[in-house]
Amino acid sequence: MTNFQDPLPVRVRVLVLGGGIHGVGVLHDMASRGWKDIHLVEKAELGAGASSKSTKLIHGGLRYLKRISDFPLVAEALRERRILMELAGDLVRPIELLFPILKKGGMNRITVKTGLALYDRLAGKKFRLTPHQSVQPDELREKAPMLNPDLFSAVYSYWDAQTDDIGLVTRVAASARKLGAGITEHCRATRITATDDGFDVELTQPDGTQRVVSALYVINVAGPWANRLLEQSGITPTHRAINNKGSHLLFDDIGLKCGLFLQSGTDSRIFFVLPWEGFTLLGTTEDLFEGDPDRVECSEEEVVYLLQNVNRFLLKPLSQRDIVRVFAGLRWLALEDGHGLSETSRAYTIGERPGRRGLLLTLYGGKLTTYRNLAATIGDRVTKHFGEFRESRTDQAECWASPGESPLPSRIEQRFQSPA
Repeated sequence: MTNFQDPLPVRVRVLVLGGGIHGVGVLHDMASRGWKDIHLVEKAELGAGASSKSTKLIHGGLRYLKRISDFPLVAEALRERRILMELAGDLVRPIELLFPILKKGGMNRITVKTGLALYDRLAGKKFRLTPHQSVQPDELREKAPMLNPDLFSAVYSYWDAQTDDIGLVTRVAASARKLGAGITEHCRATRITATDDGFDVELTQPDGTQRVVSALYVINVAGPWANRLLEQSGITPTHRAINNKGSHLLFDDIGLKCGLFLQSGTDSRIFFVLPWEGFTLLGTTEDLFEGDPDRVECSEEEVVYLLQNVNRFLLKPLSQRDIVRVFAGLRWLALEDGHGLSETSRAYTIGERPGRRGLLLTLYGGKLTTYRNLAATIGDRVTKHFGEFRESRTDQAECWASPGESPLPSRIEQRFQSPA
């Protein structure tokens, strides 16, 4: 349980709406530039939405290499991976991943080898972890004894990083607060109104009382709820968006010494099997979600899909009785005309609505791994518009809270739903 409950201000220069990784990232970025009159409000607890329901990887996105237009995004993520490992090494740690090549189906050996070589190259010497390499049969038995080796013509190893996502959110939030920012949880934004002096944001507190905070700049990083807030405020969103739903299953530790990057035998989608916080994490699916973002759950169909696909690789199959927790999260993406969900870029878009003074900025998309760079882009825009540009300093250790200054995240069993 976090405990960020600073008093609401009457007027601030920057008001951030949404306490996921991008919201706290923007707050931290602004605070690192020396801005003090900045505040964030979150309708629940920090990270309670999509930011605590990721696949827990800080990675470049190997599967994004199928789109040449996403190469810069992958390169940026690989650089950020290394930077986060240096700034928050207790939370962002390297993890080895195995990529088996199936004898029947899936990507062939040449395609995978080429992709891994490109992945290494995009990281560059400065930001690269251990280069990819072939895995011998005895190594495979040691690192992943539950895999059926008869299915594979070859196995490759490469490295990325893994995190406790909610722990990272609270660390970034504590870092912003340490630098003078304010945060109020359990405070829902219900309406944004343009004024002669910026924007008024109506807020509802847990006891039902209403407050209005005036701000020169409003940064709407509410994810799947962002356009809903604009529409109920009578503001036309700059972009349409879709929700990409990812579902995950947690099992007791099955003995993995590294992670697995696997290809579905039914539709060629990618999913991961990862050791994480004493558990084994299986995910993710990728499905369009058109329901209420406040009611996102892992469906029975998705549970069956994940179990069927992972069991294809295992000597001893997993069953629904083995599941200890399930969770589902949403990634909110700007809609690209003519593209399906799997073809939609994971790059972000920032929608801008100028006020009579100030700006209303709305974020579409974004990746956990690259949150810091995205926040710096928003910070650059705001400070240049204000006429007081200062460099972001979130890449400097002195701008970060120490582990002892950051609230501990809630226990695993408190975060996720029990299986049906």
